[in-house]
Amino acid sequence: MMQSTELKNPAALDGAITAHHKHSRAPRILLYIMFLVLMIDLMPNLGIGFGTGISAKNLFSYFFLVFIAVRAAMRPSGMKLVDLDVHVPYLLMMAYAAATWAIAATFDPTYSALRGAVTYKNQLIDLYLFLIAFRYGVERKEDYLWLFRAIVITLMVSSVVTLIDFFNIPDLGIIGEHKGRLEGPVGAANQYGALLAFLIPVSISIIPRNAGPAGYWGWRLGILVMVALLVATGSRGAFVAAILGSVAAILYLRDFLNMRLVGGYVVAFLVLSVVVVIAVYFANPELISERFTKTTTGTLDTASSGRISIWRAAVLVMYEWPLSFIVGYGWNSFEASGIWKSAHNEYLDRWFELGIPGLLAYVYLLYVLVARARRALRSCSPELGRMLIGYVFGMLIIVVNIFFVAIPDPWTVIWIVTGLIMGLQALEQKEAGRIERMLDPAATPDR
Repeated sequence: MMQSTELKNPAALDGAITAHHKHSRAPRILLYIMFLVLMIDLMPNLGIGFGTGISAKNLFSYFFLVFIAVRAAMRPSGMKLVDLDVHVPYLLMMAYAAATWAIAATFDPTYSALRGAVTYKNQLIDLYLFLIAFRYGVERKEDYLWLFRAIVITLMVSSVVTLIDFFNIPDLGIIGEHKGRLEGPVGAANQYGALLAFLIPVSISIIPRNAGPAGYWGWRLGILVMVALLVATGSRGAFVAAILGSVAAILYLRDFLNMRLVGGYVVAFLVLSVVVVIAVYFANPELISERFTKTTTGTLDTASSGRISIWRAAVLVMYEWPLSFIVGYGWNSFEASGIWKSAHNEYLDRWFELGIPGLLAYVYLLYVLVARARRALRSCSPELGRMLIGYVFGMLIIVVNIFFVAIPDPWTVIWIVTGLIMGLQALEQKEAGRIERMLDPAATPDR
């Protein structure tokens, strides 16, 4: 009779369902396979598809949406609405982008509705589905941590393979070059540089504390390879973002950081960067010389690789229809503007296409991702605390970096990591609330 009474409680039944499946590792394994398929799909000429708009990674994400919905439907308590601070601005941005797409497709005969729909799916819907899949696809802390480490290790291994191919030891024929700059497995040089700049602090934050010699040196070697590849991309924007974003993170997290340890990391990073730059110079002197010359000589427009002219042209086009400063020209309109294929600035891109509503939603979304991680530092475990600090460093680096480049491919990985971070935050908050209720003498015990 007591057992029947307990099962009438939806929370107790949810706990029973979770306990029943606590040994199932299938969801995390499937999510990891989904990540591997995604990495293959992002590599040039290696996409796994079954037709226009249908790829293996999309099928995986659709499968997990169905899985999450079915799992929620099987529970009497259903699926609670959580993480609204992230979902609301993202969905508002998506809704406004969809409205501007519909208006442009209806009233602008020069606008490509099909192309706009494809980019809307790739750059907004798909990224949101990856966030949902990795945030809600698993439920246990060990699954989130396993996925987090497995993804970072996989990216480290891919970095080693990239380095081997870049220096032709041997030539694997996978990674390309553009004017001597590394074209990585995820996007072109600037995009790959942005991803590496994000991953370096994230990887540092989960260095195993009790690993053996192989794990100790292997992890550090992986980070060293990432720094070397960052230099090899020749992405000045990524390198500047790594410095300015890290400074911003130090100031933003100063109440949670050991400044002596931070000073050690700063010195180590600067020394390591100098050593890597020298090493890359001897291996590829043209790359370093060209990047240095372009930065220190000529006009500001030359130093910015023409970005100043692109940004100026975009603002002048907006002046032709002043209302565009408020409402924008419509989703994916910059590509059809004739200025350039990309604004090389995601903030200007959002402003040009989605006006003030889209830009505010986008900036607020980035702010929320960082602010919620900082708030969680007040009461989280040391392990999660290190991960959150690494994530904030990585995100603030991205916040700076997207001022110089658009990163449609790296965002996929960033949103996957974000989903895992959000899941870990939610679990710790739930555990902290349970402990608080247990310690509160005024709390009513569960019956």
